[in-house]
Amino acid sequence: EGSGSGIKVGLICVEGENSTYDKNFIDGFKAAAEKKGVTPIIKTDIPEGDKAYEAAADLADNGCKFVFADSFGHEPHILKAAREFSNVQFSHATGTTAHYSNVSNLHNAFASIYEGRYLAGVAAGLKLKAMIDASASTPHKIGYVGAYTYAEVVSGYTAFFLGVKSVVDNVVMTVKYTNSWFHEQ
Repeated sequence: EGSGSGIKVGLICVEGENSTYDKNFIDGFKAAAEKKGVTPIIKTDIPEGDKAYEAAADLADNGCKFVFADSFGHEPHILKAAREFSNVQFSHATGTTAHYSNVSNLHNAFASIYEGRYLAGVAAGLKLKAMIDASASTPHKIGYVGAYTYAEVVSGYTAFFLGVKSVVDNVVMTVKYTNSWFHEQ
């Protein structure tokens, strides 16, 4: 602990603390930075476009040794920054290009989200089972709202469905897509 004293690290978020997704990254980033004794610099409300590159370049120019971005659409812009700032380590959440980009300072990271989706499905299945006792209709229908037809989303709703199905065998699910990672108000 505290071994990174004087080191700056950057986080680029597609939204801010109003977004649960970003707030989780922000809170975790701050806690990790405090534990390691490094200085966190956080940029919020960075859209998926050239502004993501500008934010990454600014963090690198300001001495960050590690820059992390949390949105899928940031990836091509983080790749561009990684190519330009070879002395900075860049990591991108949910991305796919690090393993084939041949850029040694670019990394992809993401949790096994499907595991949480499965548990959420089990909880939904338990609620559905309680509701079934009051209804004789079969098969039982549930719905799921996903962002895009992207592998992460598909594995997420598949895990959710399997979680529900582990409790209620005769269930069908309909999936609708928003074509957005977040809801703008």
